[in-house]
Amino acid sequence: MPDKSQPNLFGDRILCPDVQNLPLIVSVTGNDCEVLAPGSVYQPLLLNQQDSGVVSGPGALNREEEKFVRDLIMYLYPNKDYPKATSTPLIWGRRKIWLKRNLEKDNKSFRLRVDSSDWYYPDFVIWIVDEENRTQTFGFADPKGLALGAHAGWGEYKVVCTQIVPHFLHEEIGPVTINDEPWTFRIRGVLVSTSSFDGLREQRKFLVRDENDVTHPPTKEQFAEARIVFQEPRADDYIPNVLRLLTDDNDLDEVLKLGAEFFVKSGPAHYTSEVHADLAIRHRRARTISDFTTSIVEDYVLPGADGKFGSRARQKRRDQVNRLITASDPAARSLWEAWPDKDHPSRFLLEHFSDTI
Repeated sequence: MPDKSQPNLFGDRILCPDVQNLPLIVSVTGNDCEVLAPGSVYQPLLLNQQDSGVVSGPGALNREEEKFVRDLIMYLYPNKDYPKATSTPLIWGRRKIWLKRNLEKDNKSFRLRVDSSDWYYPDFVIWIVDEENRTQTFGFADPKGLALGAHAGWGEYKVVCTQIVPHFLHEEIGPVTINDEPWTFRIRGVLVSTSSFDGLREQRKFLVRDENDVTHPPTKEQFAEARIVFQEPRADDYIPNVLRLLTDDNDLDEVLKLGAEFFVKSGPAHYTSEVHADLAIRHRRARTISDFTTSIVEDYVLPGADGKFGSRARQKRRDQVNRLITASDPAARSLWEAWPDKDHPSRFLLEHFSDTI
């Protein structure tokens, strides 16, 4: 019987007659990391066939994509005891992970869109199933160079699709029931920047604002808050952040979740919190979803001097009230002086000056 092993995917010949079970990746420096597509719900062939006459797809991973898959596998299986069988999930604690290549410009692929931008096809779907807590996360990850690949910064459609668009889909999907039991179904994404942190942080398109309206470059932690993780040399230095962002929401996510309400329905009739009211004002002023999302990220990511989240957003509304009562008639000042909660300037503006903001 012919040998059914394929020792290397980076050669120029197909040595394995049974191409259905080819390994997904081997190390370019040797066969120390061979993965037989574990956790994959569909096995792509990654060979450069040249003149073999064999048709395969979706094409080879580029260097950064290959590194991401290898790092994910090796993080989950540091002892290299990863599964060797097809249709076998990866295991992450109590969760199961299924990995899938997402074909670009294919009508069966997962895609997102914002405003009138092109459709966005993330490179990988990472489907995480937590049977114990009856939660499924349809996650996606996209290794991309953002220094050149995100010209609009926080307003880039790929960035916006990763941050707020998944929340638009929640109500459209509705309740999910499996075997007559209710499950939580989430869609979350992460951009894995192949551009370096130092190369990205100084670009004006990714600056954020403090409570005094002074711009600053984000830290790595603040980029991560906005769902951008940097591809580091070691898997342990970034893969845990990718998985955490897919399964756990942070403070900025909660704000974006509230913000999505203004686009999937007519909008809430009452604004029960200061953040909700602030988002209502931003929604009225924004020309596009990208403008709306950019203003949130810029004003919420950087904590204030007191360490509190959203300090710039609150100060922005206080400044707006101060300008209003200074330029307006005495009635405006009287209204503000009678306002019972000075920590809620956005609600004050909506209640008394909704026609002018």
